[in-house]
Amino acid sequence: MFLASRTPELQPSATRIFFAGDTSSIDDIQTMLEVLPICARGQVFIEVADAGEIVPVTAPGRVSITWLDRSRRSGRPGTGERCLPGVALDRAVRAWIGEFFVERADLVDSDYVFWLGGPTSFAYDLRHDLGELFDAAPAL
Repeated sequence: MFLASRTPELQPSATRIFFAGDTSSIDDIQTMLEVLPICARGQVFIEVADAGEIVPVTAPGRVSITWLDRSRRSGRPGTGERCLPGVALDRAVRAWIGEFFVERADLVDSDYVFWLGGPTSFAYDLRHDLGELFDAAPAL
C-alpha cells in the first residue's frame, strides 16, 4: 500500500513499513512510528543537509532508521557535483526496493505500507514512479 497523503492515518495494525522523507517529514514519521506495534519491522530513510539536522527518533526495535547526510554524498556520478535535495533519498529508496522486491508484483502485493514525505517537489521522480506503480496495480 502506498500512502500518498502528507499526514496519513496509519493503522496500528501495520507491521511492515517503509517511510522516507526529508527534515520537514520528521514529525510525521515520528507520529506514524509511535502508533506501530512493537512487532513492526521496516526501514526509514530521512535525508538531511548535514549531520546537524539529525535528531532522536524513536522506533520499534525492528525498524531501522537511516540518516542520509547530503554533505557527505556526491551528485551525479562522475560530475563532481554536490548532492542536491532528494538525490540521496531517491538512490537509497530505489536501492532498497531493488534489493527486497525483485518483481514489481512482489512490491505491489506486499504487506508493506510505503510513505514518502516532504514537499511535493522533493524527490519528485521517485514520488511519481512509486505513485504510478501502485496506481497501476489491480485492486484487491
